[in-house]
Amino acid sequence: MPDRAIASLLNRLGKTTGRQNGWTQSRVCTFRNHRGIAVYQEGERVARGEYTLQEAAERLGMHPMTVLRMIRAGHLPATQYCKGTPWVIRQCDLERPDVQRCAKSTQRPISTVPGQLALAFSTT
Repeated sequence: MPDRAIASLLNRLGKTTGRQNGWTQSRVCTFRNHRGIAVYQEGERVARGEYTLQEAAERLGMHPMTVLRMIRAGHLPATQYCKGTPWVIRQCDLERPDVQRCAKSTQRPISTVPGQLALAFSTT
């Protein structure tokens, strides 16, 4: 992840620096430099064959929540390095036949009954 995104994530998780400060892009950059951690390069995840939950949902043609349910049910292998961080889903896992079958079985077709009406929910 880019330094700014890492800082945002650490702050959301309530993590502070050793001096109890919040994280900034600059502090993440300094931390990374002191420990020899490489800078994030745009597109490196895709080059490694890794997708986020949203990207995996787009590739499977379904809603991200459906993909998350597949992960939680154990049908789609994925990694989340700690709570609150993005899911990492490998391309090779998305292409597995069992995952493809599960994805197709969770897609429900729109009813073909001509007289059936859509149910409109009111939020008021």
